[in-house]
Amino acid sequence: MSDVKVAAVVVTFNKLDLLKENLAAIRQQTTPVSHIIVIDNHSTDETPDYLKQQTDLINIRTDENLGGAGGFNRGLKAFMSETHDDLAWIMDDDTMPQPDALAKLLNAGQKVTDYGFLCSNVKWTDNMPSLMNIPNVQKTGWNLIAEKGLINVQSCSFVSVLIPRKVIQKIGYPISKFFIWGDDFEYTLRITTTDLKENGYFVGDSIAIHKMKANLPVDILHEANGNRIDRFFYNYRNLYYISKKQGGRFLLRHIVTALYTLVKVPFVSPNRRLKRMGLILHGLFAGMVFKPEIEYPKSN
Repeated sequence: MSDVKVAAVVVTFNKLDLLKENLAAIRQQTTPVSHIIVIDNHSTDETPDYLKQQTDLINIRTDENLGGAGGFNRGLKAFMSETHDDLAWIMDDDTMPQPDALAKLLNAGQKVTDYGFLCSNVKWTDNMPSLMNIPNVQKTGWNLIAEKGLINVQSCSFVSVLIPRKVIQKIGYPISKFFIWGDDFEYTLRITTTDLKENGYFVGDSIAIHKMKANLPVDILHEANGNRIDRFFYNYRNLYYISKKQGGRFLLRHIVTALYTLVKVPFVSPNRRLKRMGLILHGLFAGMVFKPEIEYPKSN
């Protein structure tokens, strides 16, 4: 394990206080990382000035806000081009890994012959499961090595997930055109279900705290922040693309669920009902023609 080199990849946007806490948590790991790569997604607060003062970072500032998807795309590109590290440890700026979180992930990696990704046990600030970061468990074979403390999962979020360099080389980068929502789901699903068919594992004793403002799932029906409603377009468009790749029954389920939500909006949502309904329909129709290209690293 001591010979394995890890680079932490963090995407940040206008959350300087949380970013400082995140970087402190990375620096305090019992197993040190070799590099810390921070993608500043064109922050407009004091983040750029702070990052310029940090001498132990690979600091990359984007020309515009690329969304989480574009940020992780840039982060993994930097990992592949600017380091020779073996593993990328990916997270948001509001992720607070416990001091031994990385050590636990690396220890888990030694228990299996190979893996596509390893994901931490993500909790909210009250120690309950973070509802936005619950991994999708494999339907069959989920408990094949449960006695080793690992659960076989199909996909996970980009909140403390460890991905080998050789996997990134084979499956490419996250799709930047997703902008937000679904990029992590699509990417880890690409690892476990495409021709690569590598296993993903949930590591229960690797703990990370996700310091979101509220522990809530993505839900257009009850979203109270009017400034966030527009983002749900990406959710429905991106999930249409992912479902279509998975097959007919997955696509049908996505469409039926979206239309059922559409019908519920007038009776459940607190405001901007027509806008919410329009975003659902817009996302579905956009998904029909959404065909983003997957970028791949240059051959070594």
